Amino acid sequence: MDELEILRILNKYNPWWHNKKIPASKLSDFKRSDFYKLKDELSRKEITSLVGPRRVGKTIVIHQLIQHLMDSNIDPKMILYLSVDDLELHKAGAEIGHILEIYSKYVTNTPFDSLKARCFLFLDEVQEIPDWEKILKNWQDFGYNLKFIISGSSSIWISKGSEESLLGRIKTAVMMPLKFSEVLRYNNILPKNFHVIRNRLRVAFITSVQRNNYLSFKTQLEQFIGLLSPLKEHIEIILNRYLTIGGYPEFLEEYDYDRIGESIRDKIKLTFYKDIIRYFKIRNPEVLQDLFKFLAQNTGQQFNLTETAKLLGVERPTLRDYLKYLTKAYLIQSSEFYALSRSKRIRKQEKIYVLDPGIRNGVLDFVDENFIKEPIQVGLVVQSLLLDHLTRLKFNIEPGPEPEIFYWKERFEIDFLMTVKRKVIPIESKFRNDVPSGVVKLLQEFMKENRSPFGIIVTKSDFGWHENVLKIPLWIMLLIV
Repeated sequence: MDELEILRILNKYNPWWHNKKIPASKLSDFKRSDFYKLKDELSRKEITSLVGPRRVGKTIVIHQLIQHLMDSNIDPKMILYLSVDDLELHKAGAEIGHILEIYSKYVTNTPFDSLKARCFLFLDEVQEIPDWEKILKNWQDFGYNLKFIISGSSSIWISKGSEESLLGRIKTAVMMPLKFSEVLRYNNILPKNFHVIRNRLRVAFITSVQRNNYLSFKTQLEQFIGLLSPLKEHIEIILNRYLTIGGYPEFLEEYDYDRIGESIRDKIKLTFYKDIIRYFKIRNPEVLQDLFKFLAQNTGQQFNLTETAKLLGVERPTLRDYLKYLTKAYLIQSSEFYALSRSKRIRKQEKIYVLDPGIRNGVLDFVDENFIKEPIQVGLVVQSLLLDHLTRLKFNIEPGPEPEIFYWKERFEIDFLMTVKRKVIPIESKFRNDVPSGVVKLLQEFMKENRSPFGIIVTKSDFGWHENVLKIPLWIMLLIV
């Protein structure tokens, strides 16, 4: 492909070079929390990597960052965006090094080694470049005034490069489907100072953990509920929809359940064939699909590797690999048995959850207006949703590479255990109107043995406390995140 043809394609992706606006289809007035976190990363030297499931909104956030840079008086010509999986570039075999040289020659009009102002290079779907990690390592090591922001639809691709060539040169952010508070914020339901009152609640949560006393958290929780209780009816209507269709942004204003279900199944197929089957050269994709459907049906249940391998007709190592691939594609997450001994943890079966309610319901053809009337199915989805939101809460409180949420099962079972400041908080899911008193007693028994500061029972609507066990409605629990 000649230089002028490459330049034509670059101009197509970068209308701001010619004082044109970013297309409305690439932007949104609504800004997720991910935008604000990534905005702060623009000043760092390291490569910023944004990964997450397909069609979760990464490209829109990237264009919001580009708009932010221009609003901050960055020269538009110092901002390059390129969708690396562009069909024309692929057919012509254009290489990223050649593309950047053309950009430098015709757009910035300054060699990269002579740049005084920082140049921002956004490479979307970077995994489509062969040996992308080695190429970026070379560019990064040149020490030019360049800031690379890359994205990919699966950590399968990005983590490989991070672990090998780019170790220490890249910082990865994971962008997942919208959490419940973001869906409410999109619908303009929450008060404008919501983030302030939520932060107070989080601080009180940590304070109660540190002091081994639940009173700070309880007091702030009462104020939190008092502020939001006038919105309860509206919030619960949206919660029912969220439990059915999940948090993918494209469904925020779509109300045709048949179309949503079809779109979800297309999304799953795309993830399977473009991110998993193609990369790992899986010879029998039907087994992978059967496994995922099995996990959706049994979300939140203990997973017996041997029995499931027999059921699917595959070897145990193959099944382990398939689970790893589904995890890397952000479709499932596992929860280990809680024990101080690592060897004891791995001897116990994991629980495996399909994370997004819409993905889970879509693969089982449960996306319809009647789903919320099926208590058993809703209960399974609630548990998956709690694992997802507790994982995010754990990350917000104690940032780390892979925040873990555990379960416990010996004389009795506890759905979730979250460690905070080296103390364990038991959390039980009871999405019903009446919580048996025995549940409180069992939680207190565990707390006494493990010196837990307090415990939580997540209910359908009941709020209250029994000594150091707090009963919190699901809609409130999700909003802490």
